[in-house]
Amino acid sequence: MSRRQAQALIWESCEKLIREFVEAAFLSSPLPNPPLELPDFPAIVPKSSEALVDQSIGIYLIDKAGFNHRLSTIVSERVPDHVKRNIDPESAKEKWMSRNVNSISETLICRISRDWLSASLDEDSPDTDRWYMGVSLLIGLAISGSEVARKEGPHLLSSIAMAKKPGTWSRKTSGPHHIGWSPVGTFESIDPPHPSGVLAASNILDTLARAPPSSLQVLPFWLEDLTVNKQLSELLQVQRRLLDLLDGDLGNCEPVVRAAIQLLSCSPSESSEILIKASRHDNVQTRRETASSLQRIASDDFSLALSLMDDLLGDPDSDVRVISATYLSSLVRSDTHLFIEKAKPVLERAEIRLTKRIVESAIREYLSLDSFDGAGLLPLAWASSDQSTKSKLAGLIIQQSEANYEGFTETCRRFREISNDTFNDLKSFILRRDSSMEKKLPMLQD
Repeated sequence: MSRRQAQALIWESCEKLIREFVEAAFLSSPLPNPPLELPDFPAIVPKSSEALVDQSIGIYLIDKAGFNHRLSTIVSERVPDHVKRNIDPESAKEKWMSRNVNSISETLICRISRDWLSASLDEDSPDTDRWYMGVSLLIGLAISGSEVARKEGPHLLSSIAMAKKPGTWSRKTSGPHHIGWSPVGTFESIDPPHPSGVLAASNILDTLARAPPSSLQVLPFWLEDLTVNKQLSELLQVQRRLLDLLDGDLGNCEPVVRAAIQLLSCSPSESSEILIKASRHDNVQTRRETASSLQRIASDDFSLALSLMDDLLGDPDSDVRVISATYLSSLVRSDTHLFIEKAKPVLERAEIRLTKRIVESAIREYLSLDSFDGAGLLPLAWASSDQSTKSKLAGLIIQQSEANYEGFTETCRRFREISNDTFNDLKSFILRRDSSMEKKLPMLQD
């Protein structure tokens, strides 16, 4: 396929998608008003989807040079290395372009939307016509559930809320890498969000929440990205929107969990409510994400992390329970007494997978802190261990004998008290790993 043919396919695909996206955005809900407009030149709201589609297509068709420039930039950014290294790179590039017409077209349309929004957010001479075209492309692309919208949309939405051209603003960062940084100092961010821009951005988020593809595939990721900007997050009511997503039972809400954790330090009450609801969500992936995030949650709210862990350890899904046991195991390094308190009832459940996770992640550390095994966790763990876990425990008990022989003999005595079969089972595993241990075991035999 020639370059001309590949370009022609993308050109036609973009025209088709522009029609679809603009019409879908116009019909989904009233388009938001432009954040900026000149008093002498007020915005003219499009009267119909046909008029807005025709206007958008007209500008697209006459800007062939802009299309070529954007396409060249996208291809150079995204073409894989194996295509560049091909013996005939130009031919390989055309084949790659022809196989990725849709994704390239969506990316190109997102760039067009960005450029049109930039023109509409020019503080000196805002182009309100470009606003309606640019925002309809952004909304339409997001409504379709496009991955391009998911990745590139958050910055465009934030730019709308700030009423600043995309790419011309960013939050001022500060940290130890700055000469004048102080851990107790405060740093002002950029200009505050624009009231009309916040209203427009809120309108866009409301539209996405009402469209099933975007409400599941795009909106959660946009909200997650918005949590980085605490001021915007508050003005756009991100916490409420996260709760609405959980209440809507839209399926996997992993981004909602990550967003709530991001907001935990500045909005503890609302974030805790979101995380508690996520830990009880019908979707198992959401609960697994919550379980795997317990360590991060604990860094901001230790009590909340413990409460969530207790709930998740009783989850009907075994994977959720095992992931939660990973956080439980980490407690041995920070609070041994709390670890023992939480681990004993879990080991008493006699769940093989839970026992295996605790043995692999915590028992070595536990024995290094208490070589006597004063809590008697070793016999509890042995009772619900499979063959590989018993072998692991036997190795740890051998190490116990080297570090504290008295503790080792006490462990063997506890196994004997359970039953002779249990002790003989332990002895068998120990001797398989180290036959020289035979010399340390006879005194415990009848």
